[in-house]
Amino acid sequence: MNKTRKRLTLLTTTALLTALAILIPQVMPKIVIPPASFTLASHVPIMIAMLISPLAAVVVSLGSALGFLISGLPIEITFRAATHVIFALIGATFLWRHKSYTHGVKFQIFNVVIALIHTLAEVAIVYLLLTVGFSHLAGRNLGSLLLILSIGGFVHSLIDFNIALFLARAINKVYPLDIFKDELEK
Repeated sequence: MNKTRKRLTLLTTTALLTALAILIPQVMPKIVIPPASFTLASHVPIMIAMLISPLAAVVVSLGSALGFLISGLPIEITFRAATHVIFALIGATFLWRHKSYTHGVKFQIFNVVIALIHTLAEVAIVYLLLTVGFSHLAGRNLGSLLLILSIGGFVHSLIDFNIALFLARAINKVYPLDIFKDELEK
């Protein structure tokens, strides 16, 4: 694939993943326990983008935050979505340098570390919003809110990244993006 075609393919793929990231908060089933919301597959486009490049991951993360903003969910949930840029950039940068972490046990270790970063960023922003009184939830039981958010968010992240990896592998077989370049060369 020539350089121009490859760039166009990456741009198109990033645009499609961004569109999905904006659409998912509007249409997918969700459980909302403010400040937590667990939207089915909401991280999947971001996590697929992490397998492509750091720039794709950041763009798709910003699209996801926009999707949550226009979804009508409480503002804390939009702020949580905005923190996805952090784990997406860290994870994508690591994967960009260490492609072997998209396989087996290494992937699951990576997934746990990324889920921890993801969860800590979300808990930190919610804690900040609640403690400065910006949130309409200020004054509620902070400990239980953060417990629901942290445990639920951690599990949600783990599940979504496994779904993302499965889908990325399936897509890559029919629409090669060099995501799993070493697999294609075998």
